[in-house]
Amino acid sequence: MDDLERRHDDAPPRGVLRTALLDGTDRHTALACAAVFRLHDRLAAEARRGAAQRRRTLPADQTAGDAWLSRLTAALTHHRNAASILFLAGA
Repeated sequence: MDDLERRHDDAPPRGVLRTALLDGTDRHTALACAAVFRLHDRLAAEARRGAAQRRRTLPADQTAGDAWLSRLTAALTHHRNAASILFLAGA
């Protein structure tokens, strides 16, 4: 850490500082991937709850053409796929 501070006149760059505090780039990358995985997991859960709530409020014959429900379904699909890719990559 002292060596890092000696190489910079001002404060060290945040990315370099985080890497130094986390004992290397591997741990920094693993923690960043885990954080992104948790974010996609949370956003997928929110989209799933929102879609379920929207389906409950709509009559059955209007669910197929509802734009808001389509957006929620697309968001759910995106976040599930992103979380699945991160999970398979080992996050």
